[in-house]
Amino acid sequence: MTTDDTAPEGAIGLSVPNVRSGRLVQGGGHFLANLRRADALAAVVVRSPIAHGIITGLDVKAARACPGVEAVFTAQDVDAVCAPWQANHAFFADARVPAERPLARERVRYVGEPVAIVVADTLFAAMEAAEAVILEFDELDPLLDPLEAAANEADPIHPDLPGKGAANVHAVFARRSATPASGEAKGLSLRLSRVAVQPLETRGVLADFDVADGTLTVHQSHQHPHQMQDIYARLLGLPEHKVRVVCGDVGGAFGMKQQLHPDEMAAVCAARLLGRPVRFLVGRNDSLLSDAQARDHHLTAEALWDDAKGRVTGFRLRDVCGLGAFPHYPRTSFGESGQAVRLMGAPYAIDHLDAEAKLVFQNRPHLGHYRGVGHPVACIATEALMDRIARETGENPITFRRRHLHDLAAGPVTTPGGILVDRYRMAECLDALEAALGAEAFAARSDGGRMRTGVGIACLLEICAGNSRYYGDGGVRISVNESATLRMEPSGVVRVATANTDQGQGADQALVQIVADELGLDVGSVRVVSGDSEACPYGGGAFASRGTAHGGAAAHDGAKRLKARLLASAGLLLQRDPASLDIRDGHVVAPDGTALMDVPALAATCHFKPHLFPHDHDTGLAVVGRFTPQKDFQICCAAFAAVVTVDTDTGAVTTDRIVVAHDGGLIINPALVDAQIQGGSIQGLGQALLEAVRVDDAGQPQTGSWMDYAMPRAEDAPSVEIIHIPSLPNEGFAPRGVGESGNSGAPAAVFNAVLDALAPLGATLDTMPATPLRVWEAIHLK
Repeated sequence: MTTDDTAPEGAIGLSVPNVRSGRLVQGGGHFLANLRRADALAAVVVRSPIAHGIITGLDVKAARACPGVEAVFTAQDVDAVCAPWQANHAFFADARVPAERPLARERVRYVGEPVAIVVADTLFAAMEAAEAVILEFDELDPLLDPLEAAANEADPIHPDLPGKGAANVHAVFARRSATPASGEAKGLSLRLSRVAVQPLETRGVLADFDVADGTLTVHQSHQHPHQMQDIYARLLGLPEHKVRVVCGDVGGAFGMKQQLHPDEMAAVCAARLLGRPVRFLVGRNDSLLSDAQARDHHLTAEALWDDAKGRVTGFRLRDVCGLGAFPHYPRTSFGESGQAVRLMGAPYAIDHLDAEAKLVFQNRPHLGHYRGVGHPVACIATEALMDRIARETGENPITFRRRHLHDLAAGPVTTPGGILVDRYRMAECLDALEAALGAEAFAARSDGGRMRTGVGIACLLEICAGNSRYYGDGGVRISVNESATLRMEPSGVVRVATANTDQGQGADQALVQIVADELGLDVGSVRVVSGDSEACPYGGGAFASRGTAHGGAAAHDGAKRLKARLLASAGLLLQRDPASLDIRDGHVVAPDGTALMDVPALAATCHFKPHLFPHDHDTGLAVVGRFTPQKDFQICCAAFAAVVTVDTDTGAVTTDRIVVAHDGGLIINPALVDAQIQGGSIQGLGQALLEAVRVDDAGQPQTGSWMDYAMPRAEDAPSVEIIHIPSLPNEGFAPRGVGESGNSGAPAAVFNAVLDALAPLGATLDTMPATPLRVWEAIHLK
């Protein structure tokens, strides 16, 4: 729901369906599995069956002799055409970074690591041949637990990797304010389990290397065509202009599809070696083995409570995070813990922050970026402490938080974690949240009986849509510049090409409405092309909730330029001052709104009758819009509430309500924004109550399919009530990120609600997710 139900005058603010929706619901999707190439070979990856071991033999002779097999490649084959890569970052010069390759050589380091790739004329033939590959190894003890890894003096996973400090510590983040600590420490320890991202469409590539002209074309389910163009060119030794990456319809990504996975590179290498198109699609079970995973934190957090002042004065955080066998290339795996350190306590005016995080190698898949990147970790740790202290002091948790908010009356403030807060609407979010919950929300508690109600609150200060500092100065080749090319056809239709990409979140639709609104056109008069490194201008793709904020800003700039061109031409034809003209509802209009000329007629004149204009007048209707972000980050605020019911006999948790008050700036399409926050909140509920990637002591997965990896189902999901804080009148065109807030704030609110329900029983939890068994044990075995 919104706080303003008035109908918008232009295209901005309309809740219209995504431009892709009609085609997708009719089965017209351009997903990888829908792409047809009659000459494409099928690839299957042979994966390590153990978590850690030395490869003593890899026999592929029988596999190569299987019917229909074109080739079986091992590390020796693909290394001849592909350079290894390292996930370095200049901000962390002391980080110890091993080299990684498409296929393992000498040693395997996690169950599911690629060791060979079979290419055959059919998928069935490739699967049969893969079974014939014989892998021999000397099995080694796996290192799985991050705390055990952090305590080790030697590094059994990368024993030849030089470095400083504890041999298996990959990187250390630390941020300490100068203000000395004061107050009573109120602490908690919390384990955040690994989670699997699991978008509806799994990963994959369709790669084609043209031997005749040396060009590589890769269709990929990915978020960043230009990033992957750069990576394939550099690692395969190809000129960048001879590499094209196309990301068509992508069935969900959530950050997992923004880096390089080695099995995808192996498939591209196979296409390069064979000079034939190769299709590789990751199966659902293999995705649970090989996709980048997320979270995996051991947190120790403390709030410093000054009883005389009646306030929290600071926070301490110690985080040990398992990053897997390799940091994830090219963006590294540093962001998860780095953001957690930066954001600890960030929503509140505190004096002191003492935070440190260690990342350690372990025999598990990569730790990658997942919706929110570090935000959920800091939010959970901060808000669990805030709720606990409010409960101990008997204060309403919203009132308690309101007393700790930043005061920007004298200007922007900088948090102890180093975040410049120049826009802060948390008080409005809390006011809206409190009104939605109602006065009885915190009074209505069941003091006895089987069913216990809990209410959890979480405030989120979100940083998103950043500038080039982190990646640019870090030496990571990720663009944050955005540009959009706009071209008006003689029909008056505008074609927009953008580096922005759409994985189902409605990014294309946002650009349609932005351009239509600025040009005074109907939304049906704008077409968007995205996801193609050759057809679209260079840019950063989708990450960090920047699609509408950055891509939309570039499209808005381009629309203003195109409008100026149109009005300049109309002014000459109509013998009027262009400054007195405008475009509304597809017509050039006078100041009083009188329609003077329709846009298609004007466009046709510019294209076909340029002789009607002065010879030095530019009648071209193609422009380029640009946007380069200047601020380190955009700041967004949100306040979350969750109401749960705990069954003390079974430990089952039912989520009754999730309420979100969110500041998203200018909202382009309320329906799409609501969908992003709703979807993210349900993903966050999954992390809080259900999801965990489990392995046994040997590193063997115990959650190998959707039969045993629990994700939220429809019956688990409450309606997510959303309150939009209206954009400020003086902000102009200023949309902000919304894609990650739900997944960042909802886990803390839901988990806090469970803790609130358990508190009267003298029970608590130290591990997320709050599964029925853990809740039951907390109640009955305390």
